[in-house]
Amino acid sequence: MATNGNQRRPDAAAERETFSSGWGMIFALLGVSIGLGNFWRFPYMMGIFGGGAFLAIYLLIVVVVGVPALLAELMLGRATGRGPGEAFVRAGVPAGRQIGQLLFVGVAMAMTYYLVVLGWLLAYLVMSLGWALGLNKISSASFAALHARWPVQMLCSAIVAGAAATVVTRGVRSGIERISSVFLPVFGVLTLGLVAWSLSLPGAGEGFRYLFTFDWRALTPLAVMAAVGQAYFSLGLGGTFLVIYGSYLPADAPLPRRAISTAVGDVAASILAALIVIPVAFAYGLSPATGPPLLFEVMPAAFVAMPAGPVFGVAFFLGLLCIAFLSGVAAIEVLVGSLADSRGWSRGRSAWVISTLLVLAGLPAMLSLDYIVWSDLLWGSTMQPVGSVAAVVALAWGLGRSSVRQQLTRSGSCPWWVSAWFFWVRYVVPAAVLVALLSGWLG
Repeated sequence: MATNGNQRRPDAAAERETFSSGWGMIFALLGVSIGLGNFWRFPYMMGIFGGGAFLAIYLLIVVVVGVPALLAELMLGRATGRGPGEAFVRAGVPAGRQIGQLLFVGVAMAMTYYLVVLGWLLAYLVMSLGWALGLNKISSASFAALHARWPVQMLCSAIVAGAAATVVTRGVRSGIERISSVFLPVFGVLTLGLVAWSLSLPGAGEGFRYLFTFDWRALTPLAVMAAVGQAYFSLGLGGTFLVIYGSYLPADAPLPRRAISTAVGDVAASILAALIVIPVAFAYGLSPATGPPLLFEVMPAAFVAMPAGPVFGVAFFLGLLCIAFLSGVAAIEVLVGSLADSRGWSRGRSAWVISTLLVLAGLPAMLSLDYIVWSDLLWGSTMQPVGSVAAVVALAWGLGRSSVRQQLTRSGSCPWWVSAWFFWVRYVVPAAVLVALLSGWLG
């Protein structure tokens, strides 16, 4: 493989837009990672795969695999100055263009059902607002009624997709960075308030114990694979989101600090989400193993049974929609940026064409929950780790050690741990992830 990627960087980045400030970078990267993977996916995965056992293996994977891979993806993006459509080509990876195209398809397929779930959030926000104004109250039965009406789901998905396309069209600073800097703080304040409320409920202690009680019997190969997929889904790993956002980082941005702060923020959001949803489920006698509808059945049941339920409902679904929307923006940015890099399409044209196609392709997810579960296992739990392995290989074997050192010394001296980290991401991370995926599918 070629090892001269560091020579390509100046030309690649000559006119590429970058984030304008340190806080802008932090908010944008957290906006990539924190989203439905934390609040929708993480609680129901914990419910299905054993509570505390799933949490323990998830945290282990984040530390030993997720953070090193996160740094590698940011580094690949900044070194090549391109998103996944061209980064693998510039890294000198054999069949690099085909790999980029495969990852493009993976993001697009994941977004077909992710947009549907975003549409559910919008529908629940509207229903909560209507309830607060004295109209029909929401309940655990509201989800079944919503899922039975695909035209309503498509309308809600289209509204969210149109809003995301508008943000992406405005570019990195005026669009992504600005909206992230507003939505993330709003989400943080609302989340902390909801955690305090959740843990104060009678019976919530049982849910708290479920979250932090470790049971070895729950550690099946499928549970380990699901934890790997959750870590990659939640962190935004996959050779896509973080690669293109890495290409927007300034040359002097401290990559290790950005990687660690992103991972810490994402893990904190996942645990806070579980501390809201799981205790509420136990407090109101609902099963945490419900699956994808968990969030949309547990929380409405709680809001109906509590004083000021409509107010809490509006706050919850508003905060969740804000943060989940940022991940949707990131996914569309990957697709738009890839077309801009490889085809020269304009942002506006790409964003609106892609958004329209994604909404139409989401029809199967609007009709079948089983389709969402299996699609999530394929495009989330499997393809995202595979894509991240491809990115790690492109950096460690394509660009090589000299490019890694150059990226890490842009904002100071080369860290003392770079050799150990390079060995870890070159040999251990790809092997560990592929073994976990293979054992999970075979199991």
